[in-house]
Amino acid sequence: MTTEPAHPQPDKRDAELLALARFGISAIVMAIVCGAIIVSGWFAGVIQDVYERFFWAGSLLAALAITVMGAAVVLGGSARAISLTSRVGLAMFLVAPVLCVGSLVADFYF
Repeated sequence: MTTEPAHPQPDKRDAELLALARFGISAIVMAIVCGAIIVSGWFAGVIQDVYERFFWAGSLLAALAITVMGAAVVLGGSARAISLTSRVGLAMFLVAPVLCVGSLVADFYF
């Protein structure tokens, strides 16, 4: 009789595939968002400076998040290290739109 742990740890291959999927999806989402901003006619200097700083901070955070997720795929390591690095990148990628969209909304309403 064997007992399996409640939350089995993913093996290295599974962690690499998950990190690759997160990286690929994040890169596609970033490309769509950047394309939409370009098509909409937005350019630097349109929103107030105080809000524009938050917008660019969100943009840089998104780029850094994709870089971190790419590093998880390329650098490898143990399954735990790959999973942790990928999760940190995903958390950063989730905070980035809050900064970007929040700055555009704040500029519109304030």
